[in-house]
Amino acid sequence: MKFISQLKAGLLCAGLLVAASAEEPVKFNIPGVANPPAGQPPVVAAPAVPAAPKFTEAQIFEAYGWYAGLQMGLNALEFTPEQVAAMARGLAHAATGDQPPAEFQNIGPEIEVVLGKKKDNFLTKLRMRNLNESAVFFTKLKENKNVQELPSGLRYETIKPGTGASPKAGQIVKMNYTGSFINGQVFDSSVSRNEPIEMLLRMPSKEFPEGTIAGMFEGLQKMNLGGKFKLYVPPHLAYGDAGTQGIPPAATLIFEIELLEVKDAPPQAPASAK
Repeated sequence: MKFISQLKAGLLCAGLLVAASAEEPVKFNIPGVANPPAGQPPVVAAPAVPAAPKFTEAQIFEAYGWYAGLQMGLNALEFTPEQVAAMARGLAHAATGDQPPAEFQNIGPEIEVVLGKKKDNFLTKLRMRNLNESAVFFTKLKENKNVQELPSGLRYETIKPGTGASPKAGQIVKMNYTGSFINGQVFDSSVSRNEPIEMLLRMPSKEFPEGTIAGMFEGLQKMNLGGKFKLYVPPHLAYGDAGTQGIPPAATLIFEIELLEVKDAPPQAPASAK
């Protein structure tokens, strides 16, 4: 069940968070005995005085519950206080080893339906918010006289003109890029990884699902080798109303791109040669 998977993932993340926050590595020494240099007898250490706890047990478990609820999306999915209380009762039953209040093979599909509706409502609100913010953003962008608008709705700004050839569809481009949302949050950057990427300049299709988004496909062909552009990609030229992993629905994307190399793609081997 997806619901159970999400819950397990939340608890696992909490465990990983605790492990990652440990300041000292785990050491497997004999209690009270320090490891001496080679050839010297062990030195018995004085008993350590335990540090006074900073938080009560109730505070610790409340924080743990908050983190688990955050991973489950309780806030984003807008559960009512009554629904949260019912989930707390179920959690209490699970903690004491009680049986579920209903046979899971029967109630499980209904859990999927209810959570699916909540997820759809959340995504609809997020989509509308992003569309409204994009409209305001592009209206404001008209004031920037350096930004050019294409008939498709793509906007671009030349940061540094290039002097080489422009890439064509079907060629391989090598570039550095930083992608961000209109609020300035960076979602991906080859610059920060210090890893320029190479990709085939091609629109996605059933035969080639790895193609680039329409806005980048069009924008790269406006560039010249050695140049640097800023592309303002509206949702319909990016990932649309659905979004994708790490990209919310109806999100406008901004790419700062430096075109480093353009070359022809190697010829494809004939099907009979496979």
